[in-house]
Amino acid sequence: MLLLSLAFSLGFVLNRSSTCAVIAMTELLQERKPARFVAFFECTLWGALIYAAWQLTSGPQAHWATLAYAATGGVIFGVGAFVNGACAFGSVGHLGNGDTQFGFTFLGMYAVSTVASLANLLPAVMTSSMSLQLAAPVTLLMLVGIAVLRFAIQRNNVASYLKMTCTMLAVGVAYATIVLLKPGWSIALSHAQSLPWASIAVTVAMFVGSIGSRWLETGRSRIKWPGLRGALRRLAGGALMGGGAALIPGGNDTLLLVGLPTGAQEAALAYLLFAVSIAILVRTIGSPARAWS
Repeated sequence: MLLLSLAFSLGFVLNRSSTCAVIAMTELLQERKPARFVAFFECTLWGALIYAAWQLTSGPQAHWATLAYAATGGVIFGVGAFVNGACAFGSVGHLGNGDTQFGFTFLGMYAVSTVASLANLLPAVMTSSMSLQLAAPVTLLMLVGIAVLRFAIQRNNVASYLKMTCTMLAVGVAYATIVLLKPGWSIALSHAQSLPWASIAVTVAMFVGSIGSRWLETGRSRIKWPGLRGALRRLAGGALMGGGAALIPGGNDTLLLVGLPTGAQEAALAYLLFAVSIAILVRTIGSPARAWS
């Protein structure tokens, strides 16, 4: 019940806050608004504090492919997120808004990673201990520093600042606690973990939380049926995201809230290339991605 409650809360916040790496990069490059992009690292540090509070020296095991595979996976996942119009977090939020075409995102994502697993095409992964690279006081100091930086950016909109602060706190704490209670869980690979039914139940609870957030906000759930073009785009984007997630392994959620908080160099490189890939495409092609809340 605790796992399901945390997953519901995670989905609720993702929908209510427009948490999405593609939106963050679009705002940074097209609107010169860096607050949402900076806030993602605040989220990472909240996750690091949860791991530190749980056990100072070690915790559950994390699994990463070699640097080459992880880097390639980061690029592919970034391209897929751009094509899709949302990252793993953002897709959960869009689906909760009744935008059913994002269901094809998860269909493509899960189909590709499942086929790769069944065909034994996944790269060998190394198990690394989740040993914290920074002491909890240093992590807390960094968290305060980023919060101050973001306040300087958003000082003219204190309400937005406070909302984003609460969002990053909630996402970081909920996701990190889920991973501690259900090691290996990931939005992009939830079906492929040990005890798959438990992982799937957590993922379903997250989707229900996203839908519930929209319903409580508007008093109704408006369903937007997908057109063929939109469905094919989300399917293609999801397929690319699934391929990237299989190589890393994990999506941008895993990189941000498992890899970066625990100092995994494979995750750091993959997330960097994920972000750079989106940035290059947004800069050269443009992006219509916009926050909905």
